[in-house]
Amino acid sequence: MKKLLHFAAVFVAVSIVVTLASCSGSAQTKAELKTDIDSLSYAIGVSQTMSGLDMYLSQMGVDSVYMEDFVKGVKEGVKFNPNDKKENARTVGFQVGQMIVQQWIPGFSQQFFGNDSTVKIDKASIVAGFIDAATNKGLKMGKEEAQTFSTIKGEEIREKAMEKQYAEQKAANSKFLEENKGKEGVQVTPSGLQYKVVKEGTGPKPASTDKVKVNYIGTKIDGTEFDSSVKRNQPFEFNLSGGVIQGWIEGVQLMNVGSKYIFYIPYELAYGVQGSPGSIEPFSTLIFEVELLEIVK
Repeated sequence: MKKLLHFAAVFVAVSIVVTLASCSGSAQTKAELKTDIDSLSYAIGVSQTMSGLDMYLSQMGVDSVYMEDFVKGVKEGVKFNPNDKKENARTVGFQVGQMIVQQWIPGFSQQFFGNDSTVKIDKASIVAGFIDAATNKGLKMGKEEAQTFSTIKGEEIREKAMEKQYAEQKAANSKFLEENKGKEGVQVTPSGLQYKVVKEGTGPKPASTDKVKVNYIGTKIDGTEFDSSVKRNQPFEFNLSGGVIQGWIEGVQLMNVGSKYIFYIPYELAYGVQGSPGSIEPFSTLIFEVELLEIVK
């Protein structure tokens, strides 16, 4: 429904030529409302335009000082013949080109380079890749190769960009783990997960296929508490087969029911390079006090 309304907003925007008479003489139109259909059409144009055009233009980056140019574009747009297949193809291609510039390039630049405005996706290359794939001519890499390269190389580039931006954050978390592993009672698994036994339970130990119920308190290395099932008075149930961070999946399987452990989870086993927007910063080491209450049957 949103997509339909979005394109509808573009279509009905033509009525702006009626309502902008005061903005520019060249934008003024002459509406002759000789029939009820004429009046109905005019009314739809006015009401639809006033119901969201300002927001739409703002989203599309159209400044009010360029309304006359916008109106000229509208007049050109309504000359479009949807039954002309050649014209339709060119129009769709034009729209895709706009999408590449307005959405793909800024979107992927943000994804891979974060807030570093000094680097972005190359327009010429992304357009070339699109056209080569669309026409299936001159491809420099196949679909699977492109997808693999995008995933692997994209992750490398993203991590380097994030490391540059959050160098101090990463260093502080690495230092914490290095110092923490030498403390009394702290054990380290081959993956880098650190844990300390607070209380050892006597119940069974869960398997990777089990569902478990736990209570937990989550803090950052500076002591800031960011989540707690204890405060909510609502134990958390989850499957050890997935759906939670890797540090939990590995750590809880070390526990017997009734145990309480403290886990010191490096970012690679938590929320990674990206963190969790709004609560967990990139490269964050997370500390969880977890009590395994039961294996849910």
